[in-house]
Amino acid sequence: MLEEDCKIFLELVQKRDPVIVIDRDATSREIEAILKPWDHAGLYCIWNQALLPSIERKFIPESNHGPYYHVDSALPVIELSYPSPIPESWNGRSALTQGRIWAGFEQENRDFERWFNSVVRWIRKNFVKNPVPHLGGYIGPAAYDWYKTKGILLPVLRPPVTPQWLSWVEAQDQHRAVFSK
Repeated sequence: MLEEDCKIFLELVQKRDPVIVIDRDATSREIEAILKPWDHAGLYCIWNQALLPSIERKFIPESNHGPYYHVDSALPVIELSYPSPIPESWNGRSALTQGRIWAGFEQENRDFERWFNSVVRWIRKNFVKNPVPHLGGYIGPAAYDWYKTKGILLPVLRPPVTPQWLSWVEAQDQHRAVFSK
């Protein structure tokens, strides 16, 4: 998603339900709404207060990055991984890294399942199936227009610049040339 894709997506979700976007991880237990998450990259939780009236972060005392607080993935929240609102450089080319929405369904919750499925249906209806083989998922309309003209799409983890990845990007360029005619 580019910034405008993320904004449209989150505004729709917030218009339909009492939803707050929060950081998944933080240095504090405090829960604060992120008012414009489309402005910067992040790992967020989309919290529907109708399904979960209150939320707390769990304290993680030890990690590779030191102690922090974390929203438990077993809670009925949707995780939004949003790598960047703007394309970034990869090997001198403008590139977008793949994000995702995800939810854990460790505990049965039919209302949460229905809400999550409605979000997924909206994405499938309003976004475009990812044109890059092996990436899967969907791409926002603004990101798709950007891709059609010049951009490259990368997986979740930024790949190293190797001959294999360069040929993968070359295949995207060839694909783009075919559908631009």
